[in-house]
Amino acid sequence: MRLDLDVARKDLEERGLRSDEIETWLEIHERARFAHEFLRDRDGDPWEVREYQRDSLESYESRKVHCDGRDVGKTTEIEILALWACAAMPNREMLIATQCEHHLFPLMHRLARRFESIPRFAKSIVEMRRTPSWFFRFTNGFVLWGRIAGPRGVNFQGMHVDWQIVDEAQEMTETAWGELYQALNGGGRRWVYGVPNGRRDTFYRMTKMKDVEQYNWPSSENPDFSAEKEAELARLYGGRRSVGYLHRVLGRHGRPAHGVFDLDAYLACVDDAADFQEIQIGEEDEFEAPCGVARGEYYLGCDLGFARDPSEFVIYRVDEPHFLNVLRVHLEGVNYAKQQAIIQELDRAYDFRGIGIDCGNSGRAVAHNLMAQGVEWCEKVRAIEFGAAVELDPLPDGSVERRPLKQFMTELLQQRMAEHSIVFPRLPDREAQFASHTYRVSDSGRVVYEKGNDHLIDADRCAVLRRWLDTRENGGVELGVRIEGF
Repeated sequence: MRLDLDVARKDLEERGLRSDEIETWLEIHERARFAHEFLRDRDGDPWEVREYQRDSLESYESRKVHCDGRDVGKTTEIEILALWACAAMPNREMLIATQCEHHLFPLMHRLARRFESIPRFAKSIVEMRRTPSWFFRFTNGFVLWGRIAGPRGVNFQGMHVDWQIVDEAQEMTETAWGELYQALNGGGRRWVYGVPNGRRDTFYRMTKMKDVEQYNWPSSENPDFSAEKEAELARLYGGRRSVGYLHRVLGRHGRPAHGVFDLDAYLACVDDAADFQEIQIGEEDEFEAPCGVARGEYYLGCDLGFARDPSEFVIYRVDEPHFLNVLRVHLEGVNYAKQQAIIQELDRAYDFRGIGIDCGNSGRAVAHNLMAQGVEWCEKVRAIEFGAAVELDPLPDGSVERRPLKQFMTELLQQRMAEHSIVFPRLPDREAQFASHTYRVSDSGRVVYEKGNDHLIDADRCAVLRRWLDTRENGGVELGVRIEGF
């Protein structure tokens, strides 16, 4: 439902407004005109609405859902709506909500820059806070909040707002939705933006509601979308009929999928006060391991990438009954020889009890090279073949259960989170990966994990498996492929 300008103009005339006053009113309430007046695009020109964006931008519906592909302008629309509401909705409150900080921070930081750089908004700000949550208050009484859900949606409790905007809605947990529903004032608006991921959850159900205004913007709507870009995405997601392409490019629901992890269980294991270090390493950066490492039992989990994918190294310390993540090393564009040298440097500082390396791609070569250093390295390093199987202890009847290894490692992580025996620092990258990781069940009943941004998860899988191997009573296990020292 869009604002009928002719009806609005006639109504304002009947109220006795002059023509210049009417144009000022329309300039504010017609959002495309408002954005043209106050915003500039990346080239410095006045912002212009794309035709496919107009109906959504000018909507006045109380309930609206976007089920879109990536890179179509959802964030820009949210930005415009927040700026517009500051001017057009005095004495009202708006909440911008996401599940993860990873998604909220860039959007709110972008809005803060707008408020501070546009003179009319800058002089209207009465109060602005970034912690513990984003908060803006203006001279006309308008209030803007930015909050992540938190465990079980706790951060939405006690809120009462007139407009909710939910971004990356496909990652919102069911408990968070429950709190959001209670936080909207009667007669308020709830506008929801997401990219399908296969889950049949609240976001999915919203996209099927007949009383909710629906939008679907595929990535091809973007004027910068080219045949070359389309071909690149098709290769990335494994073809135009793949689930990833269907979700992230076409913005359509594919085959049903399920969340791998209970995000509330993950958040319950996050400790804001955790003793943790994070190191970012690029192609040209020198690396030196932290000094003064406390004595203890340490394990290293490694997911190795190079050309397109990053590498993730995670170090855990044993503090029974807990397994504590104390270091993350994130590597971009670092070749395998240098990655091997970094592992050796880390071992010098931490003297690892065990190292688990994902031996896909060139991980196997790195593991071989490390094990060639001597017997000590052969005892520490396990090259982990994610597609292999693991033999568990014999059952009472003497039979031996064989499990797919990736599924088993995932269950080790799930079990530790359920028991609260693993401690994570607050790390937005990890939270976003745990929130979005999904799986489906194939026709043969096999669990298939979605490929994507799961590098930290794979490093965590390697670390918890390496610890499990070390604590197993019989001291070892066949991993389908065992790499011996040479």
